[in-house]
Amino acid sequence: MTTTFNHRNPSRRAPRSRIVAWARGPTFARDILIVLAIKFALLLVLKIAFFNDPQAQNMSLPPAQVAHALLSVPAASSSEGEHHAR
Repeated sequence: MTTTFNHRNPSRRAPRSRIVAWARGPTFARDILIVLAIKFALLLVLKIAFFNDPQAQNMSLPPAQVAHALLSVPAASSSEGEHHAR
């Protein structure tokens, strides 16, 4: 009884042929990866354009004042009929 070992596994392809097959064929994973890369690039551009630095040097506030402005409850406005009639 002779046992032969196949050193070339047909299911394992060379990395280059896998990349070429991935680029040619319509795969869902490739489409998702492309969309995620575009979204990441757009988010990075938006962050750099709008959130990197303040517009002016004097626009910084102390953290306590920012926390008070964000966490305080605004005063309820009165909805009396008198205000609507004017």
